[in-house]
Amino acid sequence: MDLPNVEQDSEVLVRDYENCLYSNGLPYDKKLQENIASLDKRVFDNFASMLILDGGVGHGKTTLAVEVADSVNKIHGLGKIDFSKQLAMGAADFLRKLRICFEEELPVIIYTEAGDFNKRGSLTKLNAILNRTFETFRAFKILVILDLPSFHVLDNDLLDKQIPRLLLHVSTRQSTYGNYQGYSLYRMMYIKAKMGKLIVKPFAYELVDANFRGHFLNLPKDRAKLLDKVSIKGKLKILRKSEIEASGLVNYNMLASKIEMSPRWIKAAIKKLKIKHERVIDHAKYFPDTIVNRLIDYAESHGEKRQGWHK
Repeated sequence: MDLPNVEQDSEVLVRDYENCLYSNGLPYDKKLQENIASLDKRVFDNFASMLILDGGVGHGKTTLAVEVADSVNKIHGLGKIDFSKQLAMGAADFLRKLRICFEEELPVIIYTEAGDFNKRGSLTKLNAILNRTFETFRAFKILVILDLPSFHVLDNDLLDKQIPRLLLHVSTRQSTYGNYQGYSLYRMMYIKAKMGKLIVKPFAYELVDANFRGHFLNLPKDRAKLLDKVSIKGKLKILRKSEIEASGLVNYNMLASKIEMSPRWIKAAIKKLKIKHERVIDHAKYFPDTIVNRLIDYAESHGEKRQGWHK
C-alpha cells in the first residue's frame, strides 16, 4: 500500500487497511481531529464557524470533506453523513439542505461547487448566500464545510466577520492518500491578500507558513463509489441547467420571475395564447424565451398589474 512517510510520526501508521484508518482510528492524523473538535465546540458555543477546503481538481477535497463531516457526526453520536441531506451540490441545493440539517438537528453540512463556478454570476450568488445565511447562522448550530476550487473566490466580508476559522489546502494526492496544509483565520487573511497580487494564485501558499500539515487516506472503496455516484448526479444536474440557459429556454417559474407575475397566471396566459412548449426536461415544460415580450404585452393589454406574486 502506498503510504506517506511515517518516520517522524508513529500515529500515521495504518491500523486497518480495509477501512482506511490510521492508528488513531481516523482516516487522518490526530492534529487535524483536534482542530475539527475545536471548530465543533465553537459552533455549539454559539459562534459561527466554517471550514474551507481548496485545491486542484482530483486532489481529494471532497474526500477529506466527507471524512471530516463523518467525524463531526460521530462526535454527536451519529453514523456517517447522509449524502442526500448533508452533501450539497451548488448554491440552491445548499440552502435547501441547510434547512433540512437544521430541522433534523444534523451537526454538519458540506457545500461542494460541483462545477457551477464557471460563471462569475455563480460566485456572486454564493457569496451573497453565505453573507445572508451567516447573519442568522449561529442559531443553526451547524458546521459548514466549503469545498471550493480556490479560497480566493470568497468575499473579504466573510473574513472580516471572522466566520471561516480553518482553511485546509489539499495538494499532491497520491494513489492511496492525500496531503493537506492547515491555516488559521489570520493566516488566511495573509494568503487572501497575497492572492490579490499574484497572477498564479496558488503560489500564495508557498509564501505563508501553514499552522500544521498532514495526510489523509482514501475513503473505503464502497463509500468512494457512492460519493462518485452522488457527485456525478449533481454535476449532470448543473450541466443540464447550463444547457437549458444556453439554449434560451424558460419554464413557468423562470417566466414568472422575468414578468413579475405568478406561475399560476403564466400557465393561464400561455394556455389562453395557445403557446406550445418546445421541450420537457425533468417533467417540466420549457418554452423559448422569445415569448416573454408576448406575455408582457398580453398582461398590459388586459390591464394586469405586474406587481409580483400576488396573483
